[in-house]
Amino acid sequence: MPHAVCLRSFSVAAAWLAVGLLLAGSTRPRADAPAGAPGTPRDWPGLRGEGAAGQGGVRRFPNSWAATDWAWSVDLPGTGHASPVVWQGQVYSASALVDPADATQCMRTLSCHEAATGKLLWQKKILGPVEAFNAQNSLASSTPVADAAGVIWLWGTRDNLCAEAFSHSGEQRWHADLGAFNTEHGFAGSPALWRDLLVVPMEQDGPSKIVALDTATGKPRWTLEREKARTAYSPPLVLEGREGTLQPPQIVLGSMAHGLTGIDPATGRVLWERKCLPKRSVSCPVVVAQAPGGKGERIIVGTCGDGGGDNTLVAVRAPAVGSAGGETIEPEVAYQLDRSAAPYVPSPLAVGEKLYLWGDRGVVTCVHAATGKVIYRGRVGGTFSGSPVAVGGAILNVSADGEVIVIADSDEFDVLGRTALGEEVRSSPAVADGRLFIRSAGRLFCLAGLPE
Repeated sequence: MPHAVCLRSFSVAAAWLAVGLLLAGSTRPRADAPAGAPGTPRDWPGLRGEGAAGQGGVRRFPNSWAATDWAWSVDLPGTGHASPVVWQGQVYSASALVDPADATQCMRTLSCHEAATGKLLWQKKILGPVEAFNAQNSLASSTPVADAAGVIWLWGTRDNLCAEAFSHSGEQRWHADLGAFNTEHGFAGSPALWRDLLVVPMEQDGPSKIVALDTATGKPRWTLEREKARTAYSPPLVLEGREGTLQPPQIVLGSMAHGLTGIDPATGRVLWERKCLPKRSVSCPVVVAQAPGGKGERIIVGTCGDGGGDNTLVAVRAPAVGSAGGETIEPEVAYQLDRSAAPYVPSPLAVGEKLYLWGDRGVVTCVHAATGKVIYRGRVGGTFSGSPVAVGGAILNVSADGEVIVIADSDEFDVLGRTALGEEVRSSPAVADGRLFIRSAGRLFCLAGLPE
């Protein structure tokens, strides 16, 4: 959810910290950055950016800054935890506002702002029912996805999970009702795009499935039935595959019912699966390394856990398999980490040979990506629902209290800076065109990169 969420935390919230809006020693950035700014991704098309990898490029940003240093900030119509996404100079965010005259109804809104200035370009309002949800969830927690054709957003209740597709100029392209989504915590999952398909995991407390919709029409192209266990909020990881190799395109999913699974995105056929996640899966699976041995296998990690902090990280050697025929392969487990290192809601972040595990309760563990061997462990404090991103030789995340924390991408634990927003944040940052976007529960902020 979170998630950026994916993705939201379902643990008991820690006491809120008292935070200010101004930190001493901030470095003032430029007021804005030009389109196509070097060193950062051009677009940030979904939760955690391209390939759900959290890679913000080499462009540097301040380690800390003052409230006056934002390039811009805007209020959103209501609250939500959906992370911002960016496509071709436009930034998208979702929010929801309960009707003050009827507490059973709310207005969900998808907003589009100009990335350079924060100017509102359009908003689309979707009236729908209110349903009970976890205190750390919201009525607008699903992160949109964007491509050249437009933007697609999910929202849901127990009775209906809906997909809404719009063009980049705000015209509605289609609406799809995917059926019931039964969960005790409310809907918080995010979809993924593979070519002309929208992949929507619906692993829930009721009958479960994975659905792929045609992005031009919203019509189902394939459905994969799934076993039932605790609702999974883990967003799909899209792997495009490699030309001339045995590695085909894959969608990798995490859930308690099925563990880590690799699916052929064109057909929905299960290529490989390892039932290895004993609790709820919320974070996004991550490719962290090529497995040794020259067989083309990739080490992919997934995490699971619960509100009590009993978390587990499992790394599997995802096989290099052909895209047609054959039995489902059960991959080997490369390594496993326990609650002392494994996060629950924040997704792991792979940078070079290192894997950063930003814990829900403010402990960051850095391990060797290929082996899981601990390099260091350090405490940043606070609680976290959002996932970290790598930017300009640093790692950045935002606590639930709204404190932006920057640490060095290094073999040693080093906190480079802290900046307080003073607002609840349960989304993950986005980085595009030389700008950093952070979304609080009710506002969207933009910070420009440092001059080169």
